[in-house]
Amino acid sequence: ITPIVFYNRMGESLFNRDIITGVIKSIVFAIIIVQVGCFSGARAERGATDVGRVTTSAVVISISMVILADSILGLIFY
Repeated sequence: ITPIVFYNRMGESLFNRDIITGVIKSIVFAIIIVQVGCFSGARAERGATDVGRVTTSAVVISISMVILADSILGLIFY
């Protein structure tokens, strides 16, 4: 498939609603990840061991919250 054919047919399968929901979801995910990272970073105490523990905890919490938010937003948008 040539790029011209791809570009011309993209309008048939890509709707504005898909773009808007994708942007909204990515903004929500970014907010969740930043908030969890900042909160976890503020909880870190001295020492590399605690920083590693808090970082691991932040990653696990962020992934869990993004999955939960994706489920909720999926129910809202679709």
